Amino acid sequence: MKNMKAQMIVKISCLAMMLLGNILTSCTKYDTPLSVEEGDTTGENRLNIKRNVLWVNIEGAGGGDLVKNAFPDDGVVKGLLPHSRYAWSGLELEHADDISYAPTEEHAVACASLLTGNMPGRHGISDNTYISEQYYDPNTLESIKEYPGFFQYIVDYDKSISTLAVTPWENQNKKLLSQATRVITTSTDEETLNTVLTQLNEENYRATYLSFRSVLDAAKQGGWQSSNAGYVNAMHKMDDYIGQLLDAIKARSNYYYEDWLIVITSNHGGKADGTYGGMSLEERNMFGIFYYEHLSHPLEMNPGLIEDEVMRFDKQFQGEVLDSIIRTPDLKNIKTMRQVYSLDSLNGGMTVEYIMAARPAENRSYVTHSHNQTKIMVKGRWSMRIEHERGKGYNASPIGYFFEWGNYSDGTWTQQNAGFLNPMIHTATTTVNVSNSVGYTEDEKVDEKVDQWGNITPAYMKKNYKRKGNIEVYSYYDGIKKLASTRVSSMDRASSEYIDNANLTLKGEMYNTCRYFLEIRIWNRALTEAEVKAYSNKLKLTEADPLYKDLIGYWQFYKDKDGEEKYLKDDSLVVNQIKTVMKRVNRNGVEQIEEIATEPIRLRKPSVQNGKTYYTHIDKEDVSYMTLLNTLSQTVESKGRLMDSSLPVPAILEWIGVTLPLETTSANYAGAFRTSKLDAVSYTWNPLLSRSTWTQTVLGDYTNDLEWRDRE
Repeated sequence: MKNMKAQMIVKISCLAMMLLGNILTSCTKYDTPLSVEEGDTTGENRLNIKRNVLWVNIEGAGGGDLVKNAFPDDGVVKGLLPHSRYAWSGLELEHADDISYAPTEEHAVACASLLTGNMPGRHGISDNTYISEQYYDPNTLESIKEYPGFFQYIVDYDKSISTLAVTPWENQNKKLLSQATRVITTSTDEETLNTVLTQLNEENYRATYLSFRSVLDAAKQGGWQSSNAGYVNAMHKMDDYIGQLLDAIKARSNYYYEDWLIVITSNHGGKADGTYGGMSLEERNMFGIFYYEHLSHPLEMNPGLIEDEVMRFDKQFQGEVLDSIIRTPDLKNIKTMRQVYSLDSLNGGMTVEYIMAARPAENRSYVTHSHNQTKIMVKGRWSMRIEHERGKGYNASPIGYFFEWGNYSDGTWTQQNAGFLNPMIHTATTTVNVSNSVGYTEDEKVDEKVDQWGNITPAYMKKNYKRKGNIEVYSYYDGIKKLASTRVSSMDRASSEYIDNANLTLKGEMYNTCRYFLEIRIWNRALTEAEVKAYSNKLKLTEADPLYKDLIGYWQFYKDKDGEEKYLKDDSLVVNQIKTVMKRVNRNGVEQIEEIATEPIRLRKPSVQNGKTYYTHIDKEDVSYMTLLNTLSQTVESKGRLMDSSLPVPAILEWIGVTLPLETTSANYAGAFRTSKLDAVSYTWNPLLSRSTWTQTVLGDYTNDLEWRDRE
């Protein structure tokens, strides 16, 4: 008790003397700079607070349990996790299956993806020369894009920001990292470590990138497997090295006024036999850790992969629900079949939705030439489009049109969201509802007519059969409604114009842009806003889903691993998961409800003959697949991004305050489209701000965590 009283007296004395401006040595907190203890109220030090980055890449370390188990449980790296966003498993961004490059040291394609923040189809680097292949495509009226290493973006933003790159890869340093303030090529990991330790002690680099190679060397010798003692020992050494780097940061004289983001990554994995560079899951596996000492919302990011491989469409293609797939003796039934996905055959409402991930075109742009009103799905009286309207800047909004003669859409391009202009998986949905629909007749006087031979057709009264009503159309992107206010339009047309017997077609109008269609869904009613939001984030619906019973069309573009005709039939037919639908049909003037068989979508590819384009059936060798990360918007929001090569660069740029870099596409035009130069960045509608924002989706909102000094 006596000691407690003594401590209270000391504390009170210290407080009193501090208020009087006197400093007692006995009251000093040695982990706090003297200027803070002295009550610096000028704000100068607060203004000098810097956000710095240390990025450690463990070359070829892989990911998953291999990496997780290789780091010691009581080591440095695992001790960072309570203040980190991290993922033990991830995927190196995909590259062409037929790539001829086979790495023997650093995997240059994977390195380029990591350091540019873009997939190989965009950065164009295919070997360890680190030279991006350049060419000009006259068909797009646009020169090829080039995507540099991330140091270039820092230089473009502010040349005074000092940066450092230390790696053992000479070509990489000369080409991809040359824009760093200082670039050092080392011969061993020990030299790399000591070089960076010295620089952390002596210099003030805002961003430091370094890579270690000993793990890669060990994995090449004994394979990417837990039984490889060389690999495990090398990973233990990396844990120790990272600890030394963190100690050096904490020993910096101005550490209190520095907020450090520590990024630890690998860029690829390999096989148990020591080979690497391919596109198997074990070769693409990687991990990532984003650590900030005061991060208050740690998260293991693990939304997972798409369970089955997704069908890939290269360049142009077309798919169509053809009446020729199933010929019927009564040709009138063909029209009945074609009306399954039409408003005239439903009870006045429907919802159309597609889930898709885009890939850059041959010129590395997500928008090539003119994509204004690009049609994705088309029927006679409705279509789903992407409005890439020129002169609107960022505009690339998915939108649905119903009854083309009325141009009834959701009527807005104001909520721009750069739809499908990055490789993440996005969902476009349009709901339509027809209400107060009534049929009526209208008398029309037909005047007397005299033909060239003098024959007279007397005037008469003609009855026109018409229909009128109201139509509501709303479009959504990633489950977010594009209009907050009610949008109701009136219709009044001839009854015959409502009938839609056209085929349902997938269009190949994105001009050489590679796409992955995951799913297409058509419901027989207008889904509510809450239902759209919930289902825009769901894949592989089953009969257990409450809204499954309302589906009339459901096509899944996945690889069937079980050898059954679950998704595909005869290689080119995408099966409709809804086998039959109940539909109102007209038989001899009498309307009745019948059970109608649905049809698959027949995939077709373009073939040019004599200057004309024809569409031919896709053969087995034309069908290819790719494993994708689950990057659906709501999945990312709730579970974070699974690690991939594109994540570190935008996170680092945002951390140090560099504006996320944008580019214009179709640059020969005024008002060209603008999009991000980084594949992990999206431009989405923010309903709270009532505007679209460019965002990266790794660290979440950490602004409050940066204010930790105010809470001390």
